[in-house]
Amino acid sequence: MSAICHVLPLGPMRSILLALLFLLCALPASATERMQAPQQMAILTVSGIIGESNRGALDPKKGSLLAAQKINFAKAFVFDRPMLLGLEQGTVTAQTGELDAPATFKGPLLREVLGRIEAAKMKVAFVAIDGFTGWLAPEDIDGSDWILALEADGVPLGIGQQGPLWLINTRGSGQKPGDDGRGRWVWGVFYIQVGY
Repeated sequence: MSAICHVLPLGPMRSILLALLFLLCALPASATERMQAPQQMAILTVSGIIGESNRGALDPKKGSLLAAQKINFAKAFVFDRPMLLGLEQGTVTAQTGELDAPATFKGPLLREVLGRIEAAKMKVAFVAIDGFTGWLAPEDIDGSDWILALEADGVPLGIGQQGPLWLINTRGSGQKPGDDGRGRWVWGVFYIQVGY
């Protein structure tokens, strides 16, 4: 029996796919991170105990809003609007103190955002642009329809209008957030810490 392997000719499509796979595997981590980097304005940064990242450590001069909130990290994952729209979306209809009537909110499911970056199943903290915070336990996230709303009644949430993101869910009757911030609806979310 011969130890020589016989190589069968590959079809052109299979050859191209294998070549692309080889190139992707050969890319250094920094090139892979650049491929996942947002192409538009970043609106959400997630750090903590996450499996995937697309940016390095916080530069306090470039990330002055993060630094002002006393946030620091060695690595993070940054999302732009199209990246968030590419995840499974959810809707929540709720009456909030900020709006005169019930509104229908739409945005990526929180569990999908965290799953995309292989976040650990731990407490998660949310920070708004003005420093307001809230947090959720893993069972809160898995047991409800929490979303990071990008819009209300079809209108994008802008900065100064509860945007860029509004952490919100459908509250059952009698449900309210804890005095310690657990389960708060947080508008103006721009940062999430996994492993709070």
